[in-house]
Amino acid sequence: MATLQDLLSARTHEAAPALVEPLPGGRLRCHACGHRCRIPEGAVVVCKVRFNEGGRLQVPWGYVGGVQCDPVEKKPFFHVYPGALAYSFGMLGCDLHCSYCQNWVTSQALRDPHAGAPPRDTTPQSLVQEALRQGARLVVSTYNEPLITVEWATAIFQEARAHGLATTFVSNGNGTPRVLEYLRPHIDAY
Repeated sequence: MATLQDLLSARTHEAAPALVEPLPGGRLRCHACGHRCRIPEGAVVVCKVRFNEGGRLQVPWGYVGGVQCDPVEKKPFFHVYPGALAYSFGMLGCDLHCSYCQNWVTSQALRDPHAGAPPRDTTPQSLVQEALRQGARLVVSTYNEPLITVEWATAIFQEARAHGLATTFVSNGNGTPRVLEYLRPHIDAY
């Protein structure tokens, strides 16, 4: 039987070049979070979802661990389109391991066998269409730590903006200057 790690390893995409730094000996440095992991060939990083495969950083792609349409104030973005609906999506994994995490099921799915949230395959287009169908005014990358899945989030944000939706990000804030510069053109609120 395939493990959750196996399932997620099959749902990847090559990382954005701006977030990868080649190092001597075939290692890579990931700049998606503040850990700035140095990754040998075949190794998985702290977040458990980014890994070095053949000298290329592979990152999560093509699935969600959870979606929900809620009032934007629940994010909590009280100053962004007050009263509007926000279509939230998240993946699996986190760069932190907080015992009090309110999203343990998705953030710690790869560390805690009891947390298990199965991935659901999807596309940016289908997520945006569902957000529009539910009357959302904006889409939000949230639940797990979205900086470690930033490439997927920006693909969704590009589609969302093409359909007139605003984009937001709810993060633990453990980012790097590189990831924030990569993300900045794609979001309206952080």
